[in-house]
Order: sequence, then C-alpha cells, then structure tokens
Amino acid sequence: MRRAKIVCTLGPASDDRATIRALADAGMSVARLNASHGDTDHRGEVIDRIRAVDDAIDQPLAAMLDLQGPEVRTAEIDEPIEVATDSEVVFAEGDTATPDRIGVSHGITGAEPGDRVLLDDGRIEATVTGVADDGVSARIDSGGELGSRKGVNIPGVDLGLPTITEADERELDLVTEHDVDFVAASFIGDAGDVYAVADALEERGAGDVPVVAKIERADAVENLDGIIDAAYGVMVARGDLGVECPLEDVPMVQKRIIRKCMETGTPVITATEMLDSMVRSRRPTRAEASDVANAVLDGTDAVMLSGETAIGDQPVHVVDTMDRIVSRVEASDEYAETREDRVPLAQTESRTEPLARSARFLARDTDAAAVVAASESGYTARKTAKFRPAVPVVATTPNDRVRRQLALSWGVQPMSADYHGSIEEVMDAAVSAALETGAAESGDTIVVLSGMMTELEGTNTTNTLKLHVAAETIATGRHVVGGRVSGPLRRLPDGDLADVPQGTIAYLPAHFDAEFTGDTEKLAGIIDARPGMTGYPALVAREIGIPMVSGAPLAADVTDDTTVTVDAERGVVYEGDVIGHAKRR
Repeated sequence: MRRAKIVCTLGPASDDRATIRALADAGMSVARLNASHGDTDHRGEVIDRIRAVDDAIDQPLAAMLDLQGPEVRTAEIDEPIEVATDSEVVFAEGDTATPDRIGVSHGITGAEPGDRVLLDDGRIEATVTGVADDGVSARIDSGGELGSRKGVNIPGVDLGLPTITEADERELDLVTEHDVDFVAASFIGDAGDVYAVADALEERGAGDVPVVAKIERADAVENLDGIIDAAYGVMVARGDLGVECPLEDVPMVQKRIIRKCMETGTPVITATEMLDSMVRSRRPTRAEASDVANAVLDGTDAVMLSGETAIGDQPVHVVDTMDRIVSRVEASDEYAETREDRVPLAQTESRTEPLARSARFLARDTDAAAVVAASESGYTARKTAKFRPAVPVVATTPNDRVRRQLALSWGVQPMSADYHGSIEEVMDAAVSAALETGAAESGDTIVVLSGMMTELEGTNTTNTLKLHVAAETIATGRHVVGGRVSGPLRRLPDGDLADVPQGTIAYLPAHFDAEFTGDTEKLAGIIDARPGMTGYPALVAREIGIPMVSGAPLAADVTDDTTVTVDAERGVVYEGDVIGHAKRR
C-alpha cells in the first residue's frame, strides 16, 4: 500500500466523470479545483461528479476547493502576447492586455519605483519606474510570451487586498451547496488569515470543513508556527513561494515546513511542478522524479499534480507515474530508516498522542499487521498517522465526511463504520475493517486504538489501546464445554471417525442423529449446528474434556480440512489458527 497520497488538480483535461474515475483508480485520493480558473457554476458540477465517483468506488475520494485569494492576475486573453525585453509597459486594472498595456485583476498602485514585478511565476520580470492613479509604469527586464490570467507578484509589497475577496465569497457558497471536504486558502500571511477563512465557513454552517493553508508568501514562512497551529493542513505552494522568496531558499523552506508539520501531526501537501514536463511529455525528467522522491523521503503526507492533470495530454498516465515513483521510494531501505529515525515526540498535554505513539511501537514490536484507529472526528487516526507506523493505519469512522477527509492523511485507509455502544463492539468492527481492507488476514495480530466517543448517545468508549487478533467469525453459538482449540474441520454427518486425523474439529450438521464410531480421542473440539446443552455430543465433549459450541451452523463454503478455531468461552468459531498465530507472535 502506498502511504503518501496523491492530490490531482482537475481541469479541461480531466473534469469529466469518466476521467475522474480513471484518476481515482490510478491513485488519486483528493481532487482539487482551482478557483483561479473557470467559473463557479461549473465547479459545482464537477464537485457533484467527484461525489458520484466517491460513491461508486471503495476508496474515499475527497474534494478540495482552492480559493483564488488576494492574488493579482493578468487579464484573460484569447492568444498569448509577446512582451519584449527593455520595453515600457503600464499595469492597470482591466480585462485586456497588449504588449504596452497589461490589464490586471487588481490595481498594484501600492508598489513604488524600484519594486520588482514578476509575471507567470517569474518568467517575465519588470521594474517599477513610476506610479500614477491610473496605473503603474514599468520597464521589462526579461521579456517573453504572456498567456491568459497569469499570476502577478510584487515581492515584499503589501497591496492591501482582503484575505477573502468577493470572488472567494461566491466560491465559499459552494462548500455547503456541494459538499466540499477541504478549502485551501491562498496567500495566507498569518494565523489570523486562516481564522478569517474558518469564520467565513462557520457563518455558512460549514464549520466542520477544514482549512488548508497555502504557504506561498515570505511573511507566511516567518509566521509558520502560528499558521500550522491554526490550520487543519498546510500546502507548500512552491510556485508563488519561489517568486516571493529567493529561489535558492525554497528547497530548505520546503523541508522545514514538512518537518514542522510532522512534529505536530498536521497533514502537509507538497505542490507545484512536481512532474511539470508531463503536461506534454510521456516521461518526466530525472530531476522531477528525484523531486517527488525527496518530498516523500522528507515525510510529506501528499504530493500534488497541477497542470499535469488539469490541462495535460495524459492525466491518468501522470498519476500512474507518480504512483510508481512514490511506491518505489516507500519500498526502499532508505525510506524505512528515515521513518524510524524521525518519530516525533508525543505532546504531553494530549491523552491521545501518547497512546498513538505507543501503538506505533507496539505494532513494530509485536509484528502486527495493522493499526486500526476507531475515531468519530478523525483526530485519533490523524494522530496515529503522525508517528508514521510501518504498517497500514485503518481508520473507522461513522462520519462520511471524516472518511473522505482522512484520504489526505499519510498511510490512512479510511472506512465507514457504525456507532458502537461498547469497546467490545469497537474491537469487532476493527477486526472487520482490517480484514475487509486486506490490511490483515485472519489470525494476524492488530493494534486497536479507540478514540473517545463518550459524548455520543448510547456509547461507552474511551481512549483505549489494545493488542488484538484479527479473525473472521464464521459461526456463533452457545458455550457447552469451555476452552479454545484450533484444528482441521471435518463434517461428520454419520459420526464416522475412521478417516479423521488426530486433532480434528468435528462439525455435526443440523440433521445429525447418530453416535460417533471410532476413537473419540482424535477429536479436539466439537461444533454442533443444533442447539442444546445436554445431547449426546455434549456428553462426549464433557467426558473427554474438549471445547464444544452448539447452535452454530456453518456455511457450505467452509469445507473439510479448513483450519478453524473454536473459542467455546465466547461461543464463537473463527477461520484460521488464531491460537497458534498468537503464540507465534
């Protein structure tokens, strides 16, 4: 199982339902919609398609709405224009662009002579020469082709734009109208900006929709600790970050952000130009493959594709490629060593974190197949992921939105589960989840971590950590003679023991009306499909002292010589050798 998740930006090349489904099948966990392009109504339609695909597949698919935020873009134009080096241009609010007058979405009169103006992630550079009421004059230092709606950056200049623009307000309405799972907030400067977006969601009755803060400004890097504390997740938006900050600083800023997010258990996405050459090429560059690998080695929760899937020639093939790169890195010894060396400490003021950290090491030391985190809000599952266990983290939750939101968290396989009224029911559900996802097989050891659900009506669970054996229940009945035993099953419709091996578990079908013939000492246990505590089989079980369960019919597909375990104390029959497996562990 791949641990780092893949976020894909949807666009003209990928926003139809068939392609969304193909992207999900290839490995997409989160579908991102960029509000800087397209229109609001169309995004609502695409979100509905994402929801339809999520309903149709086994793995969760979340929808992320990425707000445009207080950014400045050039005018929308039909054809690119050529902006010549050493030419003079004017930047002014407007919806047209020519080589000598470039319309922008917001005025930039807050700039001063000498300030740099960078277009299209710095591909075109200009220096401000004058500022007037109707626009800003600049000299083009490095020209080039300028396309439609390209970003405009003026590093170090506060243009006085609001955190939430009028366009953002319209986009936020989509959150409640179309069941969005995440909102990504652009051009965040500090924690106050994160809270402003969260408040806007709360006003719309969407307070349970988390905010992912995009780090793409120099002041955001300076205020990183506060932003991480305020946000649900963080995106390393390297495009604008590499324009706002010195380019040579970006690699270490990226590593610092990932490290800090790992220390706090905050989901972190590494984004921008990860496989950018694959917008047109079928193969990425070696440098791009290494870029993805390094982000995974650093511990990122997710890697993101932008233009590669939004407007690229082969969006599904790009996701296949990303999946292969990430999977190969995660299978390496170097990755395992890095994961073991970077286990963060648990926060002492949290009761969940010490248990989650203990679960990580308990799984390692007992050779467990999986950690199962039962959680209503997803908090317990996220904290389990924080400590990067070497085994899958299966998260069970009764909240469908939480199920989708956990699709962003490293190593988590989310599943829907009903509310449970006792810890025993939580354990049974955990076993079922581990078996259903394939994270564990019958007889495997699992670590079960249950979050607090005491506020739910009829529940009585608390923070609990337990080592458990995952076994598929194949029959339940009534305890007749106590004990636990494993062995090969034999159906005995006539009671003939001549050909049964030593240690056989005898199964007596509902029509059994005979006595055993042969050596009953060969028997290790009895399963009787018929109810009753005092019949002939019960007398034999008591006489030779072997476990027995009655009223436990087996399905026809449980064939002779299948290894089963009889837990007569609980009146349960499991598939597999649960007892022997537990001893081996």
